[in-house]
Amino acid sequence: MLKNKAIFTFIILSLFFSTCIASTGPLSNIRGKAILTSALVPGLGQRILKSNLKSEIMLWTDGVIWLAYGGFTWYGNSRNHDAKLFAGINANANTQIKSDKYFRAIERFNNSEEYNQDIRREARERFPDDPTAQNNYLLDNGFFGDSIWNWSQDSLRFVYWEKRKTSRTAINRAGFVLGAALLNRIVSVIDCAFFTPDKRNKIGFSPRLDSPGIGLVYHF
Repeated sequence: MLKNKAIFTFIILSLFFSTCIASTGPLSNIRGKAILTSALVPGLGQRILKSNLKSEIMLWTDGVIWLAYGGFTWYGNSRNHDAKLFAGINANANTQIKSDKYFRAIERFNNSEEYNQDIRREARERFPDDPTAQNNYLLDNGFFGDSIWNWSQDSLRFVYWEKRKTSRTAINRAGFVLGAALLNRIVSVIDCAFFTPDKRNKIGFSPRLDSPGIGLVYHF
């Protein structure tokens, strides 16, 4: 769910940013189209403006970014799945439960009774003079019945924690990569708007093949 929200937000920001640039200044229809296209796929706008080298660089960059995003996401989800199976085998945890709160609790507590004791303590602090509210809080937040678990050894719980930590690290890196994808679109949009030359824009920046880098060029 969080991943889907992040991707949705990313697309909206890209479109919003490109629309703002496309709506400022006397841009031609072709340049406005290039800007909006670059917000979706970096490099396509440069292709529309006939800047093929820039287009290839940005398209390849975007491809590498999405491969990295897919790799980190797959690895993170895979390690999280492995951790759940490990907890199911070694702590008798219920792997069918979807709530991440449950699996975070399994990281911190040796068994569900220890966790429930901690919930009882919270309930007493929240509702010191209301036993009924304390009991309801325990029932709402504790784990009972088919959701109980019990680690036979601390070392096993530590292995589970390591697997979950590896999963979180990979998912976080996927989030950073998603940010790089957004940055690549912003760079592509700005380049289409201001730096890729056309008949009205004679000064710009262009990649150089003779000596790697970017050079300032003037078009006659």
